Amino acid sequence: MTAYESSAVLLLSHGSRDPRAQYVIGELVSAVAAATGVTVRAAFLNFAAPTPAVALRALAADGFTSVRLVPLLFTPGYHLTHDVPSAIAASGVTEWMIVSMAPPLLLGGRRERDLLLTALADRLVQAGVDARVDALVLVSAGSGSRTARLHITSLAHDLEEAHGIPVMSAFASAAVPSPTQALEALCDKAVLRPAVASLFVAPGRLTDSVVAACRDLPVADPLGVSPAFVELLVSQARLASADGVGPRGCTATGARQDREALGGAA
Repeated sequence: MTAYESSAVLLLSHGSRDPRAQYVIGELVSAVAAATGVTVRAAFLNFAAPTPAVALRALAADGFTSVRLVPLLFTPGYHLTHDVPSAIAASGVTEWMIVSMAPPLLLGGRRERDLLLTALADRLVQAGVDARVDALVLVSAGSGSRTARLHITSLAHDLEEAHGIPVMSAFASAAVPSPTQALEALCDKAVLRPAVASLFVAPGRLTDSVVAACRDLPVADPLGVSPAFVELLVSQARLASADGVGPRGCTATGARQDREALGGAA
């Protein structure tokens, strides 16, 4: 392998039993691979295979020496602070392979935030949202973490600024307000034509519950392979990282410098 070919990307999904979600993740793998020209694979935290540890071992066995792990998760939380580092450690690959991880999708830079806002707007247009809509509900999966919820609220504020109408965040599980409660609150404020923006990667049980709770309203589809969302994932895959774990437990940057000093391939 050349230095370029020895790098791979691992898209890390929460996982779902719903075959529609599996299909969308497969589409994202293909789209990111086409855009980057590198090998891209998927791993799942729950409900599907392979797990992150198994996927990392497979990449190491196939000769890859650098892996960029891109979470398909919007906010920081237990999965990213505990489950993923534990899986990387359990994989045993960091003796010979650099593993770096991109930030959650809401913690990228300004460009990444703009791409996410564009992807949300594109899905709203596809759902039939037009100038008559006078408010939006931004629905995400939900979290018990106050920090995670604050990140969603921040995105709602950005969406409000971008569209010039009120935007209220809501959660499909684990937190309040629910989509129904958010719609009731907007109704109390004399909102007449609300619509729903969906902060989900792929369809599944939660997105179905949102559609059911918001009958007769425009509900945007999950982000899926919308062009701006794919571009966001490509950006996450390419961002330089200094927090990777590599040979001898050194950082990604340090391991790369060590190999360069020895004349090895990155």
